Amino acid sequence: MVYKLKAWKIPQGTAGSKGKTLFNLLPLKNYQSISSIMPLPENENEWKKLYVIFTTQKGKIRKNSLEDFSNIQSTGKIAMKLDQDDKIIGVKICREDQDIILSTILGKCIRFKSKKLRIFKGRSSKGIKGIELSSEDKVISLSVVDAVDINPKVAKSLLKNGSADKAKKSEVVAKQKYILSITENGFGKRTSFYDYRVTNRGGKGIIGIVNSARNGNVSASFPVDEGDEIILSTDKGKVIRCAVKEIRIAGRNTQGVRVFKLSGEEKVVSAIKIDDNFS
Repeated sequence: MVYKLKAWKIPQGTAGSKGKTLFNLLPLKNYQSISSIMPLPENENEWKKLYVIFTTQKGKIRKNSLEDFSNIQSTGKIAMKLDQDDKIIGVKICREDQDIILSTILGKCIRFKSKKLRIFKGRSSKGIKGIELSSEDKVISLSVVDAVDINPKVAKSLLKNGSADKAKKSEVVAKQKYILSITENGFGKRTSFYDYRVTNRGGKGIIGIVNSARNGNVSASFPVDEGDEIILSTDKGKVIRCAVKEIRIAGRNTQGVRVFKLSGEEKVVSAIKIDDNFS
């Protein structure tokens, strides 16, 4: 189900307050829980140029026109059919010229073009396979990044070795983004998104971060810029805010470094990027 809510209806709290239950704000049934929150563009005229991507824990993906969700009654609207043991883990707005990245708890990821996904006309289908998962694995994040027309090998070479072609190097640097990966044991790293090659959807993917006894499972993975800040939250209610530039850049097939020192059995359960408007 999908529900629509004006942001001002959500009560403002402090860092120490417990917040208000969403059961008081939305007509949820007692067996329902919120799996994804997505801000909508204020100008509804833009909606016809945009798409909404749904991703499930079992690796299914579906693309609809955002206009399919322009009229949502207060009682909600059916958004997607799911298998009994599946659930939605991410919903994002994207354009045709962007790429999709799916990341899993065991550190795998896959990147493919949004325009290669067919547009579903209805809201009652289960979608199509986005990534092939091992029996123990599940998808934990959906990211949308801008597509680039620069060969990834050329881009990596320019960043590493420099080039006589200053204009080309400037273009590569200007379009540079990183994929930040954070694990449940408080380790993380950022990797150039040029390292994530574009393939077809439905494959087994490549390693995004090493899943090890030290790292634990992956808690979050999403695109960041050098100047961004993030907030990490633990299952004990602790939060930490840190600058992305303080987290080391490393290749995909690495473990990363400690980002958050945890105590006892504490685990990182969430990481979010702070929006520029609120920093």
